[in-house]
Amino acid sequence: MLKKIFKIIGGLAAVIIFLSICNDLLTYHISREASVQFGKYYEYSGVIHIHTQYSDGSGTYPQIGEMCDSLRLHFAIITDHNTIQPMKDSLDKRFGITLIVPAVEISTDGEHGHFLVIGDSIPLVPRNGVTSDSVFHDALKKGSIVILAHVFHPRKTLDWDNWNIGKFTGMELYNFDEGWRNTLNFFRINKLIAAYAVYGFQDRALNYVLEYPTKEMRKFDELNMTRKVIGIGSLDAHSNIKLGKTARWHFPSYQSLFKLVHTVIVTRQPFIGLYHHDREVLFKAIRNGNAFVAFSGLEPARGFLFTATSDTTEAIMGDSLKLDQTARIHVAMPDSVAVETQVVWNGKIIGTYNNVGSIDLPVSNPGEYRVQAFQKRVMLPFFTKRSFPWILSNPIYIYK
Repeated sequence: MLKKIFKIIGGLAAVIIFLSICNDLLTYHISREASVQFGKYYEYSGVIHIHTQYSDGSGTYPQIGEMCDSLRLHFAIITDHNTIQPMKDSLDKRFGITLIVPAVEISTDGEHGHFLVIGDSIPLVPRNGVTSDSVFHDALKKGSIVILAHVFHPRKTLDWDNWNIGKFTGMELYNFDEGWRNTLNFFRINKLIAAYAVYGFQDRALNYVLEYPTKEMRKFDELNMTRKVIGIGSLDAHSNIKLGKTARWHFPSYQSLFKLVHTVIVTRQPFIGLYHHDREVLFKAIRNGNAFVAFSGLEPARGFLFTATSDTTEAIMGDSLKLDQTARIHVAMPDSVAVETQVVWNGKIIGTYNNVGSIDLPVSNPGEYRVQAFQKRVMLPFFTKRSFPWILSNPIYIYK
């Protein structure tokens, strides 16, 4: 009897390892694809909100740059805590095809939350009586991109609690550090246990903890019905868990995180390999919201495109379009299976489509329109089917 049990366990382990190896090979093959042009638009995938040894991360700029290049990521925005030292130091700004952009994550006074500052004119961090509120407004005045970080973090010292501080550029629609910590409750802990159990031999294990960011998306829609607020996907990667005064556990690894959540910009201008030009293209796309969040751990979302047209104009995510009798929205979906795509208007789902390659809808009402998509997948080791978030677009704003 005992031999039979061991045989069954061994057989299951072999199946899991075989499937995970297949997953790794597929992921590697897809991630090496270099094509980024879709018609007249260019797509560039990258990772945002990464910490290095300049603050509380375990990696260096060269290590992170080399990992991003090996995964064929086009940009990485590194946001160490309360330091602008990386901007002062002479660092490589490109590793292969990867554009490396230093930025900063700033902690507010009184622990009311954190925000990211991205741009050419990074303000001084709070010190010597300079309050974070003044830094926040100085960043906006200087034209920097200001993104609210992990806005519904379970640690109350890290969640955002001052939504009236000023006209920030955007917010993190998903933050992995916030996301996995939100699984630490009775109803979700099984997902965290499953991810940890298979992490050592299944490259996609971290997908277990991915859930649709309900609170963030509700707030995102609420804000966008009053003014334009852009959304990004973030990792908050440290790979540096403290186990004591000196011991560190490099978990989860940077490489596993860099495959998980991407911000994908959509531009009419290509990168040309010149640092300042490509950085400006990146900044412009993020500032305008010409982007979507892709949960690429199960399957890359390359080829997704959301546009709206009228007689004379075509708008992409983040753009505005005047409503007329010819106004329509168009969605192009990447090739995949078991995908549910939803069109959302002013926070309400107005259309649900299963396994379609494209959507074309007339527009009769003004408002903010966005698209979200989910993949229904069977995940080891329980062989149960779950709905995983795949794509979260920024809105197109249609006005009278």
